Amino acid sequence: MKFAFTAEHDALRTLVADLCRDQSRPRALYDTDSRIDRGLWNALSAAGLLGVGLPEAYEGGGAGPVEQVLIAEGLGRAVGAVPFSEHTAATETIALLGSDEQRKRFLTPLVRGEKVAGIVVGDGHHLTAVHPRRDGARWRLDGRIPLIPNASAATMLVLPALVDGRICWFVTEAAHVEGLATVDRTRPAAAAELVGADAELLAGDRPNSRSGQLLLALAAAEAAGAAAAALDMTSGYTVERHQFGLPIGTFQAVKHRLADMLVDVENSRSAVYGAAWALAEAADADRAVALAQAVATDHAVTVAGDAVQLHGGIGVTWECDLHLYLRRAKALQQSYGSPSLHRRRIAANLLD
Repeated sequence: MKFAFTAEHDALRTLVADLCRDQSRPRALYDTDSRIDRGLWNALSAAGLLGVGLPEAYEGGGAGPVEQVLIAEGLGRAVGAVPFSEHTAATETIALLGSDEQRKRFLTPLVRGEKVAGIVVGDGHHLTAVHPRRDGARWRLDGRIPLIPNASAATMLVLPALVDGRICWFVTEAAHVEGLATVDRTRPAAAAELVGADAELLAGDRPNSRSGQLLLALAAAEAAGAAAAALDMTSGYTVERHQFGLPIGTFQAVKHRLADMLVDVENSRSAVYGAAWALAEAADADRAVALAQAVATDHAVTVAGDAVQLHGGIGVTWECDLHLYLRRAKALQQSYGSPSLHRRRIAANLLD
């Protein structure tokens, strides 16, 4: 496998970092009733990053999973309070399964950031929770989805349901989305109530595993970015913080902990970049994204927890941003299946 980043990838990383530095305000979601960091969202839209993986015919950037993963990683470093991963997976679903007319109609406002998309993925429970029925040329959806990660700001939902025993994908803008209180308010989850909700059936009639795979890779990239930022904060703090007349970073026990954190961050990045490569090359993406999700989210929780401990008392204060990273890590670890679930998927894939 040959995988190397280009100058364009480095420029994209820099662009995302600059946008986050200038616009990201994750604490605002704790201080207000906001469900999305609108300033950052608008900046991503203006930079053309909300549709970076879509064809240029639909105002996209014509890029692919590698570029999408780099954006998600950068947003994770800043605890960006925007549903980039979910929005991207939803737009990719429409691009993959929609007719040309549906793509033009749905994708343009999504790429421009005028609408925010959420996506329902997961186990078979979601397939039986929503009941579609025909209403002339349209469809109506009934049911309740109790938990949709990072969908509190969604104005459009992309979701699967069973039609005559087949999995079909629908788009609706008529769901009643209710925000939920979760551990991480920077990616607020939601429940969706569907009562005769007007919906449109996407034209493509074929299996769609791509959306779930991409979403797992992007969520893992967010986790890897959050872990890297927590490590950077901690290594800087251990140089500034003195005990016994020396920086605490000179003490062997602290060095060992920092080294372990670095190994975890690098392993996470490797797994995430491997998943992006697999998606881009149509390789064994199922195994790669499961590995990325299990490794990156597990390590993010460990690294963020270690960062809190190495900061000492200040690490558990509200004023220290580390709790934002720990919350993000825990939310990502549980949003799309636990690490143990994904490890079982890897084992099943290897034994198949």
